[in-house]
Amino acid sequence: MLQRSLTALVGIPVLVGAIWLGAPWLTVLVIAAGLAAIRELYRITPMGVGPLPFVLGAAWVVALLSGAQAASGRDNFLIITGGVMAAGSFAALLWFIAFYRGEESFGRRRFPVGFSYLVLGPVYVGFLLAHALMLREITGSDAAIGETDAVSHLGRSWLLFALLTTFAVDTAAYLVGRTVGRRPMVPSISPNKTWEGSIGGFASAVGAALALGLVFDLCVPVWQQAVIGAVIGVVAQWGDLIESKLKRIADVKDAGSIIPGHGGILDRLDSILLTIPAVYYLLVTAFTP
Repeated sequence: MLQRSLTALVGIPVLVGAIWLGAPWLTVLVIAAGLAAIRELYRITPMGVGPLPFVLGAAWVVALLSGAQAASGRDNFLIITGGVMAAGSFAALLWFIAFYRGEESFGRRRFPVGFSYLVLGPVYVGFLLAHALMLREITGSDAAIGETDAVSHLGRSWLLFALLTTFAVDTAAYLVGRTVGRRPMVPSISPNKTWEGSIGGFASAVGAALALGLVFDLCVPVWQQAVIGAVIGVVAQWGDLIESKLKRIADVKDAGSIIPGHGGILDRLDSILLTIPAVYYLLVTAFTP
């Protein structure tokens, strides 16, 4: 616990500083995190899949993240992303045809599994993480909350809101689960997660969202802040379970060891990869004046 706390004391100021400054500092940090995450994901594949080309996955992730930074709005982002997806899928197919060698003892059934990891890995890491850059640059006009509210700090506030609320979910779920947790939620995937911890995480998300609304000028009504907090409280735990399932399939405890006391980058991004896109699309599609 001490090691986790010391790591957080160093990492959180760096993260907040990058978000505060925006591009290019945040872009560099997100790309570095994406590269580390795709490397870890390609290393925790199921037995028999065989090695996957990190260079191809890394190039795909960088292209997705760079495209998000270059995009001037949601429509451009989706167009650029579609082009990168098509090119990446074509390159992955060529690599599989030319070079893929899964372990022969597992037969041909490992071919689709390996191809799925190669293609969906960059989508899972790169596309979802790209929304952090999109959210950081959001304006009042993008979020459909009125031109008069298009303040320069809106994207920064919403990205910090999304991250801090996600951290609140993870922390509360962990503490409540350890303290009063009795009923396992999904023992086959993550034996330590309990329903009590899940409820604690959800309640913490709503409470944190309302509290952060007092700190940041989010330009939306309080009830919408509460709804977004509730959504974060659910999808953050989904993200955690998805990564737990991937580790369970690969029979590993952590995705990596790059962060002392926390495991790998993927272990820290699991919830964020779902919460940030959820917040972004709620703002740009659902919440209108």
